Amino acid sequence: MQVHVDKKPQMVLNLLVLSVILTAHVFLFVPFTLYTGNIEEFTAPAWSILRLICIPALAITALLVIIGGFMKGVSYRRYIVLIATAGILFWVQGYLLVWEYGLLDGSNIDWERAGWRGWVDLGIWSGVIILTQFKYKSMEKPLINLAIAIFSLQLLMLTITGIRNLEELAARAESVSTPDALVEMHRFSSVNNVLHIILDGFQSDVFREIVTDRNEGMFFQSALDGFIYFEENMGVYPSTYLSLPAILSGEIYRNDISKKEFIKNTFGGNTILNSAYKAGYEVDLASAPFMINLLTKGNYTNSYVVLKNFHVTNRVNTLHEFARLLDLTLFRLSPHFLKKHVYNRQRWVIQNLFADAESLQFYYFSHNVFLNDLRREMKVDRHVPVYKFFHLMNTHAPMVVDRNCRYAGGSLPRNRLTVTSQSRCSLYYVIALLDKMKEVGIYDEALIIIMADHGAHLPPYRFKPQKIIDNDIVFQVDPWIAAMVTPLMMIKAPGASGNLKISAAPTSVTDTAATISSILGLDAKFNGRTVMEISETEQRERRHYYYQWKPDDNYTDYTDPIQEFIVNGSVYDNATWRLGREFPPPPE
Repeated sequence: MQVHVDKKPQMVLNLLVLSVILTAHVFLFVPFTLYTGNIEEFTAPAWSILRLICIPALAITALLVIIGGFMKGVSYRRYIVLIATAGILFWVQGYLLVWEYGLLDGSNIDWERAGWRGWVDLGIWSGVIILTQFKYKSMEKPLINLAIAIFSLQLLMLTITGIRNLEELAARAESVSTPDALVEMHRFSSVNNVLHIILDGFQSDVFREIVTDRNEGMFFQSALDGFIYFEENMGVYPSTYLSLPAILSGEIYRNDISKKEFIKNTFGGNTILNSAYKAGYEVDLASAPFMINLLTKGNYTNSYVVLKNFHVTNRVNTLHEFARLLDLTLFRLSPHFLKKHVYNRQRWVIQNLFADAESLQFYYFSHNVFLNDLRREMKVDRHVPVYKFFHLMNTHAPMVVDRNCRYAGGSLPRNRLTVTSQSRCSLYYVIALLDKMKEVGIYDEALIIIMADHGAHLPPYRFKPQKIIDNDIVFQVDPWIAAMVTPLMMIKAPGASGNLKISAAPTSVTDTAATISSILGLDAKFNGRTVMEISETEQRERRHYYYQWKPDDNYTDYTDPIQEFIVNGSVYDNATWRLGREFPPPPE
């Protein structure tokens, strides 16, 4: 078979232009929109990823042109109309039919609950394609013009977005890890050590279940030598983004200024990390990309990004982020009925082709490998005080291990069994690190804080749903809210010993900075109180600030209205809850 070359120049130009437009939607516009909209989630520079994307983009463009080259007459005209229609439909699906599926973190998506979305998508795709093919003669020119117009508009928007995000895009080209940061993470002080670990989403009553288990409970209680576990600890926000400033500074966000300004002011101001740094501590930070970009707004000595595949080369990391961006693009461009297969229980389609190890897919593995490396490579050779702050995602969704801590082959439903199993398995790695500190002789005099920022979306055993009525306001406090209010908190003070103690003192995550400052004797004052001085019988008002979290919440200027809850008594006793103030965003 021979390619027809007798086409008019305009026909060849149309074929080439429409092929470029179609591939641009898939490999340029949507990926760039996703990258800039979630820029904190990526570490590889945009240019590095786009260079890789060019390979399939050019290959598919060439394939579309070659296929069209074999056609003539009616077949060619129908083919041109099909390509133009597909480009328009990709734009409609990617920018107009953007259904809400929640955070794509491995949580189970109920694909049947909103099945009508699939019929809407299917109806639009099939209806438009059938109509345009049936009316291809009259619709050929309008479709080509519409496809070119949409392409031009998208190109303009891409340019504007690129200019607006130029500074942050340039920052992606720079490493957010300091030189030799991983080596410095391994080095502890021979003088004074603070180890502060945030286990994201580790729920307090899940921890209690683990340490009181009749089979393994005594092992955990003995291994956590000198710790006090505050079972009544109360969180302040249902998200990490606003919980972390409260933990490190005691400051509460109330929609009075933009979140970006609040984050900048808080992390750059009076935090326990900045205070320790000014007092002569070397501050080591390690976390996932998004959190490191927040933490490094303050003072620090070393920062290290613990990637999902942190132990591989930059080249392999770029390849992984390229695959992740393509998966997200396919998910956004696919009709509802196909999204399930792209998501693939969080294993994804493209990433599954590139990933040859469990740790390339889930933070559970890579962050536990980080802890294991820290244990294995630990050195005590720094002669100044050291404050190590690690924010880890090994206890966060998705749940990917069974009761025996073996990889389940993909994400599991989030329930008490799976969350407890993953939390317990991660705790083994933490304890192994603590055992190494004991072995090298720095455990006894170290200050160690192991806590969470919020709960794990599991209804606490002891909490019953209730309605809070305040005048004409009725608010349903469901178990989900109660779960997010109950993050883990346990502290080992220098010199403390003995099996794990359980305290019912009414503490809050806003007490963290004040507690650490008091124990270390720092010249810094924070909101909150020293938890060691709070009596179990004390009547104390604590506050939680609930708002409806959304996937783009970390990037918007303000949140949805924030509802304050005041608890005076046990956080698990619904009778002790009452409504406080509401903090709406400023009027537009």
